Amino acid sequence: MLKMLLVYVHLIATCIALGRVLLADHKLWGWRKEALDQAKHEYLEETRKIATLALLALWGSGLLLILQGYLLEGSAYLLNQKLWAKVAVVTLLTLNGGLLHRIGFPLLQKAPFVLLPRSDRGRLALLGAFSMSGWLFAAFLGVARAWNHVMPCMHVMAVFTAFALLACIVALLVASSAGTLETSAS
Repeated sequence: MLKMLLVYVHLIATCIALGRVLLADHKLWGWRKEALDQAKHEYLEETRKIATLALLALWGSGLLLILQGYLLEGSAYLLNQKLWAKVAVVTLLTLNGGLLHRIGFPLLQKAPFVLLPRSDRGRLALLGAFSMSGWLFAAFLGVARAWNHVMPCMHVMAVFTAFALLACIVALLVASSAGTLETSAS
């Protein structure tokens, strides 16, 4: 029963975080031509708080699930390389979230996204793309039971890297064209 409750908390935290991050990304794209007013800043701050709490719940429930797995199955549980890939992805996601809030969002206080210098738009695009691909991939790993004790950690991380790189390339192309389209429309 405890494992089921922990998995449920883990699932709900994932859904809340992923949903809020995807919605915030959608709103930010809609606001790309506008300066961020007080209401938009408050929305982003609320999103930061929700994502942070959800991430803390994910770390807490995840670590408890690992502890319970170890206590029930011994060291064999810890040999699941997909588990360590998931820990690595969530660690990278946590670090990226910190960068997004320390580097990314302050850039949006300077000017609307489309009016930022290309290098700043690129930084924001990379941080956002890594965030979205990281959250989506972490959620995928939660349901990829077929990979348990089958996929080596390096293979899982290679799939994640390919997915994240694709997301980053698309984001850079979109960010680059967003500035170009704005400049030519003016």
